[in-house]
Amino acid sequence: MNDTTKKIAGTAGSLLLLGSMGAGAVTAFAEEAPEAAPAGDELSLSEGVQRASAEAVQGDFSYTQTLVSSNDAIARAMGAAAYLCGNGAFEDDEFAGDATQWPIAIGGDVQNSYVATVAELQADPEAQKSIMGCSCAGNPADGSASVNAEVTGVAVAHLLEMAGVEADANTVVFRSADGYEVALPLRYITQHYCPVVFDVNDSPIARTVGGANQLWLGSTSARYFAKNIVSITVETRDEAPATPGSEEAGDTYANLPNVGVFFGGDVA
Repeated sequence: MNDTTKKIAGTAGSLLLLGSMGAGAVTAFAEEAPEAAPAGDELSLSEGVQRASAEAVQGDFSYTQTLVSSNDAIARAMGAAAYLCGNGAFEDDEFAGDATQWPIAIGGDVQNSYVATVAELQADPEAQKSIMGCSCAGNPADGSASVNAEVTGVAVAHLLEMAGVEADANTVVFRSADGYEVALPLRYITQHYCPVVFDVNDSPIARTVGGANQLWLGSTSARYFAKNIVSITVETRDEAPATPGSEEAGDTYANLPNVGVFFGGDVA
């Protein structure tokens, strides 16, 4: 195979990295174009092979975890595919015109089952805003299916606390209006910030990813972000579901934290 050797070139403009990491995505951008590599530091490119290696790369960058993607960018990245973040938007439902009246039943192996509407979640003193990341599990390292958003919701742990979970319970099942289900270990819910979200960037979630509500999970692939939740059921199983991100769950990905690359210095 013939190898073609080229010198490292500087990048014109700013470089913006956006990805899901913990409670929010990481954003990094070059403050100025990096200097060309000194003589001797060479980048080897093999014809037809998407791999590169270099002894040294120089450049300055900074990062922040407070920038958020616009609602238009979120709608493009997360609202396009029906199963990119949970299931698709609700249609032909009696609550489609007023998402605030959407009911969510909390029950199962609990002491006090109850039903709460989105309006009641909005009025709950425990409702809070948080900057969180949302990334498609299959987003490539240079993909755009990764956003950072300021979401408003109520932690599932708080909803379960009000219900009084039975001592032996180990599983929480989120069921969507179309039958889509996500089952998670109870301990995962208590160890991660997992809110039922109703607003994104101070706008109803229907204007971004669609629907009346959506489960968001910190440090977790968006494949678990169930939408239009109608019930949260606590169960006691012989064995709890596999932990997201584990080999047992079959969703271990090398591209974590997930990163998308954007040019121009703006979070679209």
